[in-house]
Amino acid sequence: MTVIRKHSFIRKIKDISISGSLALAILGNSVMLQSCGSSESSDNEDYEEVEVYTKGVKTYISETLKGQFKITDETEVPADSSVAIVTYLDGRKENLSPQAVKALIDNDIKANPTTIGQNNALPNALLFGGMGYLLAKTMSPNYANYRPDLNPKTKNSTDTTYRRRHHSGGFFFFPMMGRYYSNQTAFQKSSGIHESIGSSRTITTRPVSGRSGFFRSTGRGGFRG
Repeated sequence: MTVIRKHSFIRKIKDISISGSLALAILGNSVMLQSCGSSESSDNEDYEEVEVYTKGVKTYISETLKGQFKITDETEVPADSSVAIVTYLDGRKENLSPQAVKALIDNDIKANPTTIGQNNALPNALLFGGMGYLLAKTMSPNYANYRPDLNPKTKNSTDTTYRRRHHSGGFFFFPMMGRYYSNQTAFQKSSGIHESIGSSRTITTRPVSGRSGFFRSTGRGGFRG
């Protein structure tokens, strides 16, 4: 957390050493007390550094069999335009905001903790696609525990489930994650989307009292994973 002092001119005047009687004579008792109180409140306002991602993802997902879903395409969009567009077997389409996606994934993690990454249900397709990557960087850092591309423990694992078995165009192929894409081309394209999201990371500041919104604060700079 970074503390930024405001109204420095008022603070300098307040810090000048003058006798109490002279101050009262010049400013008046009530004015003096009000001024000091107001300045102290402003000077002590806390600011925090906030991690912000300006780029997001639009994910297209289709139901291939009853209850089975695969990602057919992903495109880069501004962060506030991120959405998952799901097409069901009956032709119905549903647009899911990042908040709606988070709710689906969180509910599935809570209800089925032992089957995460083991089937092609919609929450898994969302978690292991571009939307899951975006949420892991913003609202849900715990998702990195499930994604081998974000979890340091599995990035360098020799376990056959997570091992990097295929390299093409600078992209490491994780078999576990590739199952959620309709084809390898769509999967490889997602690599560029993820990299673009990660490289859009910036640090800004905001008053602690104004803490809200889509992004999480870290107080650290630099690109991670």
